Amino acid sequence: MKSIHKKIILFFILAFSLNLAWEVSHSFLYDWSKLPLHNDIYFYIPKILYSTLGDLIFLTLIFAVISIKSGNLEWMNNPGKADYFKIIFLGLIIAIFIEVRAMLFQKWAYNELMPTMFGIGITPLIQLALTGIFILWMIKK
Repeated sequence: MKSIHKKIILFFILAFSLNLAWEVSHSFLYDWSKLPLHNDIYFYIPKILYSTLGDLIFLTLIFAVISIKSGNLEWMNNPGKADYFKIIFLGLIIAIFIEVRAMLFQKWAYNELMPTMFGIGITPLIQLALTGIFILWMIKK
């Protein structure tokens, strides 16, 4: 059995790596020629890394909330359906907040390839929920 410290380290490695891959892979769905984005590698790399760090922080918050509610970190050893539901619910709520705020303050724009629902991009909407579930599944293994 893995110690909880190893699971925490694994969480951070997985959260950063998975979300970096997600950010890079869905970045073509944004309009990088429309301000405040800028179609330049020296802008792109810091922007993707900044977004990945934000994803890591939000996933840490989600896991911290569940840990506080559970009273410890041991829930990660044997997560129940409710724990997965909490990750999905919190991930969606955070993503909706991020995307609506970004639209209101024109932080970025989607291009015509981005699938949307109610004006919110699908890939950013599901990102935290899916990566969070996958991280928990990997940590449990």
